[in-house]
Amino acid sequence: MGSLLEFGPPEGEPRFRLCISGDTLMYDEIGEIRRRYPGIDAGVVHLGGTRLLGLLTVTMDGRQGAQWLETTGCATAVPVHYDDYTVMKSPLSDFDKEVGRRGMAARLRHVERGGTITIGPAASRTPSPAPHPAR
Repeated sequence: MGSLLEFGPPEGEPRFRLCISGDTLMYDEIGEIRRRYPGIDAGVVHLGGTRLLGLLTVTMDGRQGAQWLETTGCATAVPVHYDDYTVMKSPLSDFDKEVGRRGMAARLRHVERGGTITIGPAASRTPSPAPHPAR
């Protein structure tokens, strides 16, 4: 299950859009995200290539994660959940290599386990500064 969060005023354009892939696989309808919500500032992409019973893949591997990033058009991507369980068969390096091969390496932001990072609006979405109050 994925989610799209919009931050900003109740009326008008959001100031920040965050797409969270959730534990999923790539499928055609993911393309609808970008069509309906252009200008996604950041994405949290759940990876790992989780394989149940050694046969059934139930979370995106590195190739699918790169395809997700390309499809959603997120300006920045933070990979997560790629090595939490022994059933995860696609290490972070698979994703990093595939994103680099597709020319999107500059979009990646990595965060250490337990760490934090700050992500803001993409440059193309940065809101204009607030006007100075009248004097």
